[in-house]
Amino acid sequence: MADPLHLRLGRAALHNKRLKLASVALALLSWFVIHSIISHERLARDVPVTIRTDEGWAVLDVGVTTVNILFRGSQEDLRALEAVPVRVEVDVRKRSGGRQQVRLTAEHVPAAGTARIIYIDPPTVEFVLDQQGEKKVVVQADFQGNAVEEAEVTQVRYEPAIVTLHGPRRRLAEIDAVHTVPIDLEGRSRPFRKTHVALVLKPDTWLANGTASNITVDVSIAERVATRTFQDLPVNTLLPSGTPGAARLQPELINLTLRGRAELLAGVKREELRAWVDGAALATNTAATVPVRIFAPAGLEVASIEPANVQAHVKH
Repeated sequence: MADPLHLRLGRAALHNKRLKLASVALALLSWFVIHSIISHERLARDVPVTIRTDEGWAVLDVGVTTVNILFRGSQEDLRALEAVPVRVEVDVRKRSGGRQQVRLTAEHVPAAGTARIIYIDPPTVEFVLDQQGEKKVVVQADFQGNAVEEAEVTQVRYEPAIVTLHGPRRRLAEIDAVHTVPIDLEGRSRPFRKTHVALVLKPDTWLANGTASNITVDVSIAERVATRTFQDLPVNTLLPSGTPGAARLQPELINLTLRGRAELLAGVKREELRAWVDGAALATNTAATVPVRIFAPAGLEVASIEPANVQAHVKH
């Protein structure tokens, strides 16, 4: 009758005991040798992340532009990483637009070779995928400083005045104008022209055909002009000497606005102003509409008279 199984296993374990122990020791030694050969590590820092898209699409608001990758392998495996620049490639072709989140794996590291990737930090990349478009926007100058106190910018002309901006549609929707690089206005008192002025573009937008460095800006500068209004000035009638009767005006008061340099306007006194109508052509007992005239102070001009005409009636 055969011995029980547990007895046979016990005898087998004791048979050639030294040989079995040597085998186990050799196996452990081999494992440690192999592990030491393939367990070298290399940390690749600031590995660039590239996102590939279909033509006509753009990538916005990328949360991660570089990552750190820990590689493990033999010295030969790690040396091979130096032959080709390590990079991360995320292929989002054929995807629909909107916010995306991609978990990074070894498949996104084409230069890894036979080295194993232990971890990628950070492990995910987030971004927005948007279609590209174009939009016509106006050009606006960005001035620095101020003209002399007595002068002001009266007009700015651009050539071209409108440019076509390209970029993601979400970015274009936020833009109504593109500004030039700063143009120095400090201390200027005369008109001037600037050629080949560059434009400051927002991220992810661009201009075609070199337009960004080919803007001409014409700046008109003139003496600073202010206005001052005098209300309820009385209107007088100048009648020829010997004219019988007196003139009656309707209305008898007008509002006068003068225009000129601010310091000249500030010095005008109300009692120095004279509003009048010419009564030389007025017929007795006949009403007529006549214009109001003003003796404007030196250096100033009349901007408006309200009303500009009054009804005049000469009575005996």
